[in-house]
Amino acid sequence: MLGFLGGSSFPQDSNFLNKLDKRHQLNTSQNIFNEIELGISSGNVSAISRFFSSQTYFSLSNGINGYYSSNQAYYVLEDFFKIYKVMLFRFQNVQADDNNPYATGLYNFEFRGKRSTAQVYISLKKAGNNWKITQITIN
Repeated sequence: MLGFLGGSSFPQDSNFLNKLDKRHQLNTSQNIFNEIELGISSGNVSAISRFFSSQTYFSLSNGINGYYSSNQAYYVLEDFFKIYKVMLFRFQNVQADDNNPYATGLYNFEFRGKRSTAQVYISLKKAGNNWKITQITIN
């Protein structure tokens, strides 16, 4: 036990700690996707905005395309949610690997009294110790 707490000279301990760290990274990106899913499904931009990177790329069905600062991204997404009111959102596929985590899902929305569906793609990238959204596509 003392060796585990104080650093050990056994190589298997180092390997074990590396595996724990990777598992923690996976869980962290998975948790981020869970929070993003909740934010989108409720149309709550504030729940998502803390994950925006300094330059997040958007490709939205309303014609918005390009890189936006985290402040701009907030308003871009807020306007989108006002126009395309979410009825239901769920990620269908989450790849929470340690290199390029991404998730895809279906965005069921109402627009001008008609219901429709769009595909969603969101990718994350590690920025320091945090995962940040690098891309949001809703088409």
